[in-house]
Amino acid sequence: YVSYANAPYKNLTVEKAIQNWIQYEGNVFRFPGGGTQFPQGADTYINQLATVIPLDNGMVRTALDTGCGVASWGAYLFKKNVLTMSFAPRDSHEAQVQFALERGVPAVIGVLGTIKMPYPSRAFDMAHCSRCLIPWFGNDGMYMMEVDRVLRPGGYWILSGPPINWRNNYQSWQRPREELEQEQRKIEETAKLLCWEKKHEQDEFAVWRKRTNCNEQDARSSSLCESTNPDDVW
Repeated sequence: YVSYANAPYKNLTVEKAIQNWIQYEGNVFRFPGGGTQFPQGADTYINQLATVIPLDNGMVRTALDTGCGVASWGAYLFKKNVLTMSFAPRDSHEAQVQFALERGVPAVIGVLGTIKMPYPSRAFDMAHCSRCLIPWFGNDGMYMMEVDRVLRPGGYWILSGPPINWRNNYQSWQRPREELEQEQRKIEETAKLLCWEKKHEQDEFAVWRKRTNCNEQDARSSSLCESTNPDDVW
């Protein structure tokens, strides 16, 4: 729960009512754990991820949540002893980061497309995007390269929402099939160049794992995978 006096913003209780992000009850906000990509709740979504990613044995201890919403994913990961850094842009939902901080989840305001993330290389065991609206396919793979920089070898990247499962969702997303197919193809190509191994794609999310080594001989692959300065991305 978060006291309304600490974060007097009700917009999300109306604008995100269907997703069940947040509810206003009396003089406090309650966070049921809902989300656009996990209407069954964050716990159910995390348990689905745990069938692919070892979240229960201590191998994953740190995570990065891009476009975090009210940070329910990070908050519910506490149950798995995973510490999540969440960040969201400053937009019409200006209270997102404040709600995260009030819930005890580390969070900052940030936009991946403007500056490099303020974290050292290999800082996280897992990175996550749930409808975070980052154009991963754009700028010649720069945004995925930045995720690669902060992921440790053997770390995981989770992508849920567009364009994943576009064949079943393109109509509800009101977007052309061809456009979504092209976006996913570019993401797959960049992931391959980064030496990420695709571990899972089913229903609404996909998971890649950063390899511990890369033996690709392609010139561009080498430039992406074997940088002498992992912090020199931008």
